[in-house]
Amino acid sequence: MYPRLLPGATVLIDRHYNSLKPYRKGESNMYAVNKNDFCTVRYVEVAGKHLVLRPHNNAYPIEVLPMQAGKRAHNYLIGRVCYVGIET
Repeated sequence: MYPRLLPGATVLIDRHYNSLKPYRKGESNMYAVNKNDFCTVRYVEVAGKHLVLRPHNNAYPIEVLPMQAGKRAHNYLIGRVCYVGIET
């Protein structure tokens, strides 16, 4: 998620907010996402039965995560990134 998140940044996750509805009007939410038993931070969209995981930097590839039968997007979202702390 560079340059939005720098190496060593600390993020605060709101684990109660796992909706894809924007928290602030006109701003995209960043989410901590459970991807294959690992946590990744991305912008998230739903396309059919897939989650589209978009990085902040367009130089990195978009990832597509198929949702398992009976699961919805909120089952994969750990929570919304609500604070980013970077020490200088």
